[in-house]
Amino acid sequence: MEKFFAYQKDSRVPCKYGRKCFQTNKEHTDKYKHPPTKDDIKVDNNKNTTRKRDSKGNVKSSNKTHGESSNSNHRNNPVEESLNSGEINDMEVPERPEQTISSSSSEPNSTTSTSNQQNSTEYTVPSMRHHSQQQQQLLLTNSTLEDCSIDDGIVPSTPTLFTPRRLDGETVSSPHVPSSNQIQRFTFVGESQPSQIPDVNDREQPDPPVQNITDPDYLKTKISELFLVEEMPKEFYDLWSFCKRQSPSHPEDALLSVGLKLVGPYDVLAGHMNGFNANDVEKTVLHWRYYYDPPEFQTILASTGSEFHIGYFRDVPLGSPVFVASNDSSENCVIKKLGKSLFQALRKHLHSMGSKEANTLEKKLLTYEKRKVTEVLQGRKCDPVTKTFHKAGIVVPYDSKTDIGYRPLSESEYSLQKILKSYLEASETKKMEAMDKLQPIINYANIASDECDFGTAFELGIDFFCNGNPDLHRICKQLLVTAYDLLRRPQFATIIKAHLNNRRKGLNMSIL
Repeated sequence: MEKFFAYQKDSRVPCKYGRKCFQTNKEHTDKYKHPPTKDDIKVDNNKNTTRKRDSKGNVKSSNKTHGESSNSNHRNNPVEESLNSGEINDMEVPERPEQTISSSSSEPNSTTSTSNQQNSTEYTVPSMRHHSQQQQQLLLTNSTLEDCSIDDGIVPSTPTLFTPRRLDGETVSSPHVPSSNQIQRFTFVGESQPSQIPDVNDREQPDPPVQNITDPDYLKTKISELFLVEEMPKEFYDLWSFCKRQSPSHPEDALLSVGLKLVGPYDVLAGHMNGFNANDVEKTVLHWRYYYDPPEFQTILASTGSEFHIGYFRDVPLGSPVFVASNDSSENCVIKKLGKSLFQALRKHLHSMGSKEANTLEKKLLTYEKRKVTEVLQGRKCDPVTKTFHKAGIVVPYDSKTDIGYRPLSESEYSLQKILKSYLEASETKKMEAMDKLQPIINYANIASDECDFGTAFELGIDFFCNGNPDLHRICKQLLVTAYDLLRRPQFATIIKAHLNNRRKGLNMSIL
């Protein structure tokens, strides 16, 4: 028995061959430990017991020390038979049984049938009165199970025998060890307090934290995540507050009387885009993006009866908007500047309508603006290097001393528009001739990018985009993605790729 516990406490690595290992060299034994043999594990009950059989074949035990004898029945006391015969199960911790807890009944019953005893799994736990004399251990026995010593490579890992493993550390399943489904819990009885070991699957899992969709910080982060832009300006939320006063249940529909609807990032505030996340960015960046909207333009107000829309224009994705603009994609690609304030731009549009409803709403907007709106857009910090076809211009880093950052295209705007028009109207047989005129311009822009004049390819890509010819989408994508990456505007590169892959025309540009 001492060898068994010495093996348990040994810090050496268990040999994977177990008792079958034949190596005896010192180098091997110094590194690996080997389990004791069955002959080494014997239970010492401080008794010298002799056994005799009577005329009926029953075993008659006598104790030489105390002079006591008793008849034992193999079927009624399998544990004592195993201990007396010296046959110790490799998967069990030999210990003198004192208290038996049956998993099939909560109270001991002396009249239980033999078949019920054979089909029950018993846990024998020493009394707490002997806690100071011996370590508390759990003995698992079953009279109907076969001896598990057939696999000498299996050793017990803990006294509870709930996770048997091989010497190489691999866990194994054993018929001697009940599964967690068979044993939901067991109780130690005696002088100790009852305790329970619940199944791991019975433990309550904490509920995931519920995100408050009305939290301002959450809404700001959600807008940036779905539309790949910096957080919206304060006046953006001021207009939402104004519309909530006009229509508390549906603020996004507060301007329907004048033919306008709050769209784009306002749908996040309305709770219409809670089902989208960062993995859906290729869809969300197209939400209310019209045919001629470049990545710099973000729609926030849309007409219900035309393709007219109002939005913010940014020079860089992680910067604040520089002005409010509008466009009607059914007419052309021109982006019209409306000012540095969303309220001013909206009042300007309402004033141009001239209707009674528009005049009433214009007065309400002006009153609210004077009391609540305190901030407007700061505008551009530097002048655009060129206007491009959409007339809003582009801004790129440019050093006037070294003349690095931008160079004009090899063709003028008028000449380029003429070439693009001829390419658009050319038949399939004459398209190659028109492309021969475009190719030198494209090569010139690529050379400019190689020489750090990133604005040139940027300008040509925007011009191709504003031309709207689907046959130029591949070249347009190559020019703009390269330019945005070189200008460190990867968010705009993602937007233009998604837009050119799914460029749509029409009134309703919603993805909902």
